[in-house]
Amino acid sequence: MKAPITNSLLLLAFLFFVSGLAKAQTDESPAQAEQFEPTARIVGGISAVPGDIPWQAFINIDFSDNGTEVYLCGGVVIAPRIILTAAHCIINGGRIATPLRVKVWAGITSVFSATSRNAVPVSAINVHPSYNSSNFNNDIAIIRLSLDLPETAIPIQIASVPTQNRADAEFANTWVANSNRPANLLISGWGSVTPDPDSAGSTQLQQTVLSGVPDRVCDNLWGSSVHPGVYSIFVCASPPSPNLSRDSCFGDSGGPLVWQDPQASSDPDFGLRLLGLVSFGEGCAGNLPGVYTQVPSYFDWIAAVAGSDFRPNPAAVFSVNPFLKDYSNAGLEQFRVESSGSDDSGGSYSLAWLLGLVGLLLWRSRKKG
Repeated sequence: MKAPITNSLLLLAFLFFVSGLAKAQTDESPAQAEQFEPTARIVGGISAVPGDIPWQAFINIDFSDNGTEVYLCGGVVIAPRIILTAAHCIINGGRIATPLRVKVWAGITSVFSATSRNAVPVSAINVHPSYNSSNFNNDIAIIRLSLDLPETAIPIQIASVPTQNRADAEFANTWVANSNRPANLLISGWGSVTPDPDSAGSTQLQQTVLSGVPDRVCDNLWGSSVHPGVYSIFVCASPPSPNLSRDSCFGDSGGPLVWQDPQASSDPDFGLRLLGLVSFGEGCAGNLPGVYTQVPSYFDWIAAVAGSDFRPNPAAVFSVNPFLKDYSNAGLEQFRVESSGSDDSGGSYSLAWLLGLVGLLLWRSRKKG
């Protein structure tokens, strides 16, 4: 799922970025860096601008002492010092990432805004004790920060179990197989731009809308012999039309799946509720629904681990309702997907993208350090 980076390749990436970006990447501030508009693509997404997805986190995980095993994932801000992400982002080959080797940014849309100076330090990491790496059950982890995130990072409220039940009922009542269905879920991330695992990721945060798949429909499609009882701890999502290619992909793991609660749509947060975290799928934009860890099922565990840093109702005020964005042209390009037999929807970026971004971050760190 995750491709390590060797020292020689890292050096190559470093030299490439120094030569190509030296003039643009001097000592600009994060605000100035947001003005860059690099290629912005995802599997069926549109570019986010500041304020669109303020709960999105960008996570850099290093399992080595010298930057040779760096992986990038998404995360979700649920409190000023609490981030949720996927357990499979934090565990690699049985090793759990240490707090000193994890860097977190939030409240940004461009990766050029992620510098060594504005990374928020991590004080503790908790992986769910029942996480199963073979089938992704309980694929959730908590990252506790040493300092508050910037004001541009705004926590999103976790859906309660009754809210989750209402969402499930909506998915069951509106789902239409092999035809158009409502776009009632939102995903976001900096992941790969096509189902090809060697494709480049996006340097600009991407977002798109999907349709919730009824629990038992998803369970039947995946096959109970492979993932028994998917509906009990997972949320599933597919494109709003079989003719659209939309999905989370490599590098989006741990990122948010959001539903808008009609009963709270007039609230300052537009009723936006966190339902899931990107977990696994049939490659990217495959024939089976993408599968997301159902966060409300872990509410008690999150509250117990996060303690006083966690407020169930953060009283967030969002400036933008991302469901009102124009996604009409998102995902029109069709991809021919050949399943590799793996359940790998999230995970790390492609090797090419990792090389480039790690080289960039390394160079910026040296320039500013």
